[in-house]
Amino acid sequence: MARAHRCAIMFFMANPQISADTSPAPRPRHRLWKVLAGLLVASLALTLTDSLIAARTEAKISQQLYEGSHLPKPPEVMLAGFPYVTQALTKELEAVTVTAKDVPIAGFGDVTVHSSAQYVDVNASQIFTGDIHDAPARKVFHRLQLGVVPLGKLMGIPDLDVSNKADISPRGGWETEAIFRGTPKGFRAPAIVEMKVRIKRGDVYLRPVTVIEGPVNKKEGAEIVPADQLDEATTAALMDGFRLKIEKDSIPFPGIPMRVYVGGGSVFIEAEDYYTTVSIGDLTPPTRPLTEEQRPSL
Repeated sequence: MARAHRCAIMFFMANPQISADTSPAPRPRHRLWKVLAGLLVASLALTLTDSLIAARTEAKISQQLYEGSHLPKPPEVMLAGFPYVTQALTKELEAVTVTAKDVPIAGFGDVTVHSSAQYVDVNASQIFTGDIHDAPARKVFHRLQLGVVPLGKLMGIPDLDVSNKADISPRGGWETEAIFRGTPKGFRAPAIVEMKVRIKRGDVYLRPVTVIEGPVNKKEGAEIVPADQLDEATTAALMDGFRLKIEKDSIPFPGIPMRVYVGGGSVFIEAEDYYTTVSIGDLTPPTRPLTEEQRPSL
């Protein structure tokens, strides 16, 4: 027995690879997790790089539009398409969207204008510079937002308040019927009027439908009563005070307005053009020079 044991020891010493092969083999699952982890890290790195390139191009476009206009501050720019850089190969930009806030527009005051161009034919360099000129686009969209301050100036109602007829919450959806509250020109007390907003041949109409309540006369401290207690002359004067027409040529974007609605306390006017050409400068409204108060401080 002892001799056999010694022989076995001598055999294994002479053949060490046999004992090494008895260790457990690496698990295939561990290798799979390493591969997946590597792919995840690579994917995250590529996504981050793609996002940084898009953000850099957005900043270039924003600064370019700011320097070429009278905007009070650089507009917000958003580029669509993922991965963004692959559009340099497809040579089609999915969308570029520009939102300019507090824009001083002659005749309107400070408004917000939202514009976008979709499916724009570009070359590879334009994907990285945003320097787009007269490029074919499938759709160009513009939206003018009139808050209560600029709209009140247009109507001569400084204390104007606007709410949806069906949903008066600030987040209510868009409607073509609304409730306007405010003190119309010539009166000393506020009224509440049901309104309709419409477009006809590109012109925008804000039309009173009925007075809900209002002052009995134009004097200071006039009593506010329901509409059925107002005389015809006062009712007619109140409705005229809430009536407004905005001509298409005065609206600060190209194209003919085709949609108007009320939402979130503002009036929105929209225009769309299909299969047209666009330059990046077309996505900002024509602005008047800034006043001293509007110029950014250094």
